[in-house]
Amino acid sequence: MRSRDPRALELVLRHPSAQLLAAAARHFPEAADQLIPVIRRELAAGATGNAGIALVGALAPFGAAARQAQPELVDCLETGRAAIVAARQLGLNGIQRPEVTDLLHNAAQSTDSSLSAAAAVAHYQLTGNAGAALRAFERLLSAGGQTHWYLTSLQPLGNAAAPLLPFIEPLLGSGHQWTRMAAAEAHHWITGSPDRAVPVLAELVGPTPVGLRALKALAATGYVPEELRPTLRSFFFSPLRLLNDSPLSGQGHPDQELRTLARTLLAAD
Repeated sequence: MRSRDPRALELVLRHPSAQLLAAAARHFPEAADQLIPVIRRELAAGATGNAGIALVGALAPFGAAARQAQPELVDCLETGRAAIVAARQLGLNGIQRPEVTDLLHNAAQSTDSSLSAAAAVAHYQLTGNAGAALRAFERLLSAGGQTHWYLTSLQPLGNAAAPLLPFIEPLLGSGHQWTRMAAAEAHHWITGSPDRAVPVLAELVGPTPVGLRALKALAATGYVPEELRPTLRSFFFSPLRLLNDSPLSGQGHPDQELRTLARTLLAAD
């Protein structure tokens, strides 16, 4: 599949499975006209669990063409099959119809926290009305627990999430590294200011999964504290592997990403 051999695409179309269709979509995004009807057929047949999630995820590389699967996505959300990823894709599809926005509004009130977050963001993306999203995230952030999962969903809201800052700012001092990282990242998304985010992110940077994510977030701010440069140089010139073999982004070994980010930040003024 990685070689983009057309015969691989033909094989997937003859013997489709959710995982193979997802892989084919990543490697042959130009084949939307061939792959989307098959994905729609598999979803309409009632795919559930990981298969349903993979099939909905397979639509992402197709951009606007993914709108062809709108009926199947609505059905997934209505029936609770791969509902979280279906809600996200509905938001990306950009089709604002009352039946869809009403469905998302209701899902934003779900007791399933992940579904509530995904549906709230999608509802905002379609309507531009932040009310449902603010209510959902205020509830999620007030409940405690793994708040970093919800904070990472806030980027599409941008400044519209400003009323949530009183819930986010205390998390900048959380004892949980992932929560501090996500709070700093979200604070920058919302305010556009690096002042509160940069010190938190710089302290977290290191050859660890959370340290790599903090480095990505730091790069997005465009600011590099001078005292961090020796650490970045050590990453870039290290002759040893610094991270394990589990890619975080699916785009090669995380060491490669760590070194690339270090080089980019070292080159920044």
